[in-house]
Amino acid sequence: MFRSLLAVAVAAGFAVAADEKKEDKAVLKGTWTKETNDLTVDVKFGKEGELAFVATAGDNGVTVNCKYTVEKDGTIKAKVKSTEEKGSFPAKPKDDSEFTFKFKIDGKSAKLSDFEAKDLDGGKEAVEGEYSSKEK
Repeated sequence: MFRSLLAVAVAAGFAVAADEKKEDKAVLKGTWTKETNDLTVDVKFGKEGELAFVATAGDNGVTVNCKYTVEKDGTIKAKVKSTEEKGSFPAKPKDDSEFTFKFKIDGKSAKLSDFEAKDLDGGKEAVEGEYSSKEK
């Protein structure tokens, strides 16, 4: 009897872990926007493992295309694959730069926190904060 209960408990644990894993993947999709003063930042989750940050300030902007993975603790590790500049944007990462952050979604809002990048000055202040979903 104990073995049967143990087997059921283990199976239930795996089912919950699988559901959480599916839920995590499902959550990291769509476009999320943060607007402050003269800067708009969009975080766009594309196909699994692809991410773009789009920062726009007036006629100037930069799109940072990345590949990413999600660690067990929810930290997103991203590596810059390419950047596209529009006009003259003051701060943009170099290709192959790496950074980490956390992105917690709660319904139609999200919070980007714990941003760390060695090669990007001022990036933390620009990207951390509250985002809203652009999905209808």
